[in-house]
Amino acid sequence: MSWQSFLLNGMLRLVLKSQGNKPINLARIRANTAKPPRRALRIPDGISVTEVEGDNGLRYDLIDQAAPRAKAPDTVILYLHGGGYFFGSPRTHRQAIIGVSRACGAPAYGLFYRLAPEHPFPAAVEDAAHAYRWVQARHPGAKIILAGDSAGGGLSIVTALGARAAGLPMPLGLICYSPWTDLAVTGASVDANAKSCAMFTPGGVRRGAVLYLSTTDPREPRASPLYADLTGLPPILLFASRQEILLDDTLRFAEKAKKQGVDVTLILRDRMPHVWPIFVHLLPEAREAMRDVAAFARKIGVASALAPPAKA
Repeated sequence: MSWQSFLLNGMLRLVLKSQGNKPINLARIRANTAKPPRRALRIPDGISVTEVEGDNGLRYDLIDQAAPRAKAPDTVILYLHGGGYFFGSPRTHRQAIIGVSRACGAPAYGLFYRLAPEHPFPAAVEDAAHAYRWVQARHPGAKIILAGDSAGGGLSIVTALGARAAGLPMPLGLICYSPWTDLAVTGASVDANAKSCAMFTPGGVRRGAVLYLSTTDPREPRASPLYADLTGLPPILLFASRQEILLDDTLRFAEKAKKQGVDVTLILRDRMPHVWPIFVHLLPEAREAMRDVAAFARKIGVASALAPPAKA
């Protein structure tokens, strides 16, 4: 574990986990994330960030290379941010979206989907489904990679399942960082990792699920893809920390997907926080994870994906 990860774990315990046994203070959480720090918003040289308005009132942050492309991209990414379905945006996750865009060498759309409790389930599912259709129409002939972290990782899986049910072209692949796949919160790791997890408490996760679901059954497959038929999903790249509360959301989903014929690549790390690959501006382990993302992209046929460094 790097010293950066050690410090980040400590900060997350102080700022997030210390509040995990209290009622969710939505106003405080949103106020703290409304203005991300400069480092989180920084746009590296060679990268452009443009706000795009689609139809149906949806907005996106489009992240791409700054130089004009000589031809239309063959691959496009739709990124769905985490935040328990009740906070966060493409702005809070800008560096994560930049990281996956660079790794795949492809433009990435970060969706501003509606948030609970003002817009409970299935609002986020409906917005993501609409965004998937819109990106396909905007880039005819291009393949789409669905990516996301935590709640957004689960939402990415649900979006792919929705595309399958609607008979739409399936995504080329899925990239999910610690996806929240079980809003019933039944994984053994919820209690087993209650102390080792740097970010969450069991009670906090359960309260977050209720905030999003309202009266919906938490085993509804469009909310909790762990309970869905996963047959026919495209290749999936999964990341998780062995110490996080939601570890079993990834492990059980990976096991079920493999049994149902899905090509799954699973990457586990020790002593990392939840969704550690999103912290590309902070952690060397996250930048290493982007090399894994690039390798996965090449595996599924993305010619523009970042090539491995040349051997000396």
